[in-house]
Formats: sequence, structure tokens, C-alpha cells
Amino acid sequence: MTIEIRLLTTAHEFTACEKIQEVIWGSFGIVPDHLLITIQKNGGLVLGAFDHATPDSPMVGFVFGFLGRTRDGRLKHTSHMAAVLPAYRDVGIGAQLKWAQRDYALAQGLDLMTWTFIPLLSRNAQLNMTRLGAVCRTYIRNCYGPEPDLATAELPSDRFQVDWWLRDERVASRRTGSALLPNTTILRAQALLVNPDPREPVQSVAHGEAFLLQIPSDLDALRAVDPARACAWSYQVRTVAEPAFATGYQITAFARDGAVGLYLLEQAS
Repeated sequence: MTIEIRLLTTAHEFTACEKIQEVIWGSFGIVPDHLLITIQKNGGLVLGAFDHATPDSPMVGFVFGFLGRTRDGRLKHTSHMAAVLPAYRDVGIGAQLKWAQRDYALAQGLDLMTWTFIPLLSRNAQLNMTRLGAVCRTYIRNCYGPEPDLATAELPSDRFQVDWWLRDERVASRRTGSALLPNTTILRAQALLVNPDPREPVQSVAHGEAFLLQIPSDLDALRAVDPARACAWSYQVRTVAEPAFATGYQITAFARDGAVGLYLLEQAS
């Protein structure tokens, strides 16, 4: 497999980006090609991943972001969408797209990139925290809609916001491959787990330098067989993460093993 990561340049490529969005998310929230073109011409970017080992070199993934500002006025790159077609997942294309996006942002003189993801998605947590070296200290309730009716066992559209400090040593060490990546054995030796059962009240997290927060390893599989359990897990994570972030904790690591994944939350230095 020969994958090239580059900026989109033609109208056909921007339309192909729309098609990938439809495959991944259906009709929900599609960013149209004309808006992608306009944003790229004005400080943002749309990077595509192209498979040159396949006839016609189809686009198999993309990442899209734009210039933004933090609440205190710092200029940053806001990464809004990233996707890889199902047949091309788990071979590192998502990471390739993010590293190329980092290079672009650094060339603009930026040192911060942010984006959001579903807290229970372990594949995204693995990429964001483990492979890229990002951290998280922000919880956003119902990012894309109102609070759902609990009777439906529908997950709220809650999101973690990722802070990716582009020049930080923890990020640079991931880029060079020199970082010692965490596993669940290492994490369990560092801190105690506060939520061993998603249906039970959590243990207190009001003290201690660090603790572990557990999520399902495969959210989609869990929702297919036990949507109520998945919903309970989502609200449990909200119950833990919101007050933890408010009192100075941040997510600094993630690892998954078997049916679960573990976030490490530490007091921010």
C-alpha cells in the first residue's frame, strides 16, 4: 500500500471528500465542497490520503481544519473532521494525516491544535493520547444537540476536547518514535480505577495525584448488544470527567486491553 498525504487541489478531489463524509457519517453534517475550498483558500486546509497502489489513486481518507482562537485569544488550528474509509483503517493512515496536519500548522507559526471526539471511542483515544501525545482537560456536554431522553438509551453528543501542543516534547517524541508508550499494566501500576462497573456509583476522585477512568474497548459492539449499558457508561464518564477537569486534572495517557480501555487522569502541572 502506497499512501500519499497532500492538500486537495481540484474540484473533483473536494467532491470526493464529500463522498467520504457520506460513507462515514451518512447525511449528517456534511461539509460541502464549496465551503471546503473557501476555507482552504483562507488559512484552513483539507488534506487527503490517496492510495497510489490502486488504479486511479482514490482518496481513502481526509482531515479538515481551519484557523481559530482560544478563549484567551491565542491563535490555533481547529481540526474539525478526520476520517478514513473502513477498508483502510488500523494501518496508520489516520496518524499520517494528523502528522501532516501538524506540519502545516507549524509552518503557519502555530503551536496549538484542538479537536473533539466521543469519550467512549477507544480507537480515537488510542490515536489522540497514545500515538499523538495530545492531552484533554475539557468536557463539552451535548456538543451537537439537546440532552436525549434516557428512555431511548441514546448516547448524548458529549465530547472531549483534545489539546495538541505541537512543539511539546511529548508530541515530538511520538513523532520520532522515541516515546515509551503506555499499556494497561503500566497504567494500573500508576493509579487506581474509579469506575469498575458502569452501572455503579464511582469512587471518589476528589483526592490523589492520578486515577484511571475505564471505557469500553469497542463502543459500537457494545451498543449493538446492550445500548442501555453503553448509555450508562457515557453518563458515568460525564459524572467523573466534568468535576475532575474543573479541579485541575487532565487526561495524559490511554491504553486498551481486551474489553476495556483506560484513561489516565493526572493533576496538571
